[in-house]
Amino acid sequence: MTASLSLAALVSSSFPLQQNNGYLINGCGSFTDQVALGLDLGKEPLEAAINAAKRGVLSPHGFRAFFKNNAAIGPVTNMLKNIQTMKPIRNLKPNRFKASQPEFICVKPDTFERYPALRTDPDKFCTSTGAYSFWFPGYQWVFLCKKFFTLKLAPVGPPPKLCPRVAGNAFAGGGASLANYQSYALIHEMVHFYLGHSSLGLNTKPKEMYELNRCVNMTAKDSLRSPNELALFHC
Repeated sequence: MTASLSLAALVSSSFPLQQNNGYLINGCGSFTDQVALGLDLGKEPLEAAINAAKRGVLSPHGFRAFFKNNAAIGPVTNMLKNIQTMKPIRNLKPNRFKASQPEFICVKPDTFERYPALRTDPDKFCTSTGAYSFWFPGYQWVFLCKKFFTLKLAPVGPPPKLCPRVAGNAFAGGGASLANYQSYALIHEMVHFYLGHSSLGLNTKPKEMYELNRCVNMTAKDSLRSPNELALFHC
């Protein structure tokens, strides 16, 4: 316990956070405002998505296709509200005893040295996986790789044109291009953050799915562990 608290104090004192629109963003330099804007734009559809989720399978926006039944109303609305408010949660490193909201870190070659609580080098992870962004289970940090900034900031025009299409409340394609935008990548990582250890990922069974036809064929239980489904429903 003492070591965790000391480590948290070390990180906090050595690397003061940049707060932008209430977001915790670190190591991003001139990209700080861009990350904050991406978060703002990603969160814009949330209120409408929360209202749609409250209707459950009566929603015309694919609730049945993604989540199967009304038992998912509570978990889905709670997830979307957590992201909307950036709700702080406990039991996260580096300080498990403090409620923490997501902190967004731009990955640099020295990030691993600067955050000694980590067991995996974020810069090497970016390179080896080709990831744009990621979240390590159990930590408050969301990491943004250099590649993240090759994505467009956010869709221009009405997002519904890019959203997954629904016919008869069943999945009918679309949505894949949303992965090309920073705003949706940020929402995706926040779903990981709030799902915590229950989130699907590279090493879970089943693994995290990105191909949409495979996503909508998940069981009702697994659909609530799927960051891609929860992020796309917010569209």
